[in-house]
Amino acid sequence: MQLQRPFASVTTAVDGDVLMVLSRAAGPMTIADISRLVPDRSYAGVRNSADRLTEQGIVNGFRTGRTKAFALNPDHLAASAVRALADMRRELLERLTVGCDGLPLRYGAVFGSGARGEMRPDSDLDLCFVVIAGRRPEAEDAVHALCERAQRWTGNVVRPVVFDESEIDAADPLLASVARDGVPIAGDGRWLSRKLRTLAG
Repeated sequence: MQLQRPFASVTTAVDGDVLMVLSRAAGPMTIADISRLVPDRSYAGVRNSADRLTEQGIVNGFRTGRTKAFALNPDHLAASAVRALADMRRELLERLTVGCDGLPLRYGAVFGSGARGEMRPDSDLDLCFVVIAGRRPEAEDAVHALCERAQRWTGNVVRPVVFDESEIDAADPLLASVARDGVPIAGDGRWLSRKLRTLAG
């Protein structure tokens, strides 16, 4: 899956992009509003999709003068499924966070393309774990079991990198990338940045 485009898990059509935008909107949106949030789709494609979804009832269309606006129909039988799809990134992060509970971790994060919102369908899901000093042997089996579950949840190959906190090196470019872009799933979310600054002097 692509965390930034969860509807692509079930459809590559523009309908998924339109539903994604409308599911997160605070109110009705015009075609121009929607198009700005899906720049890789044509204006005509977005307009046709909104009309098609309105015909299906999952979207409500509103006309004010010459302007037409659209909103997700919250009463439609599919509305909860649409919202669940739109919320898959948050759901994954929550599952990973729960999975880290009880593990001897100083820090954990999603990093790489998954954190930056740049995943392709064939992208790996990159996870970084920093284990409390001296406790790596007891943590590794549980970390790898969590990664196996994450692979089943997403369909992506999950690539964990595991450090003992004593191994943290301020000159490591991978750790610098995790500190800059990582989305925390365990421990103090600012721990790695502070640690690297301290080590760098």
